[in-house]
Amino acid sequence: MNTLAPFKSRSEALRLQTALKEKRIASAIINTPSYLGMSCGLSVTFPSEFQALVSALIMENGLASFSGFYAR
Repeated sequence: MNTLAPFKSRSEALRLQTALKEKRIASAIINTPSYLGMSCGLSVTFPSEFQALVSALIMENGLASFSGFYAR
């Protein structure tokens, strides 16, 4: 299963994906699904088993526009 990490800032979503690539964790950038109610946002998808690491990367990189994790 994958986890979705939506961002209000496109640049912050791209920064997270870059950090995940550096850690060799598979990820993808997608448009944030409309049912989450965030217009113009991007989301990063990644394997759910890496959620704790992703959470740490979000905090370390100061990605303030992060909007929570969602199962996908």
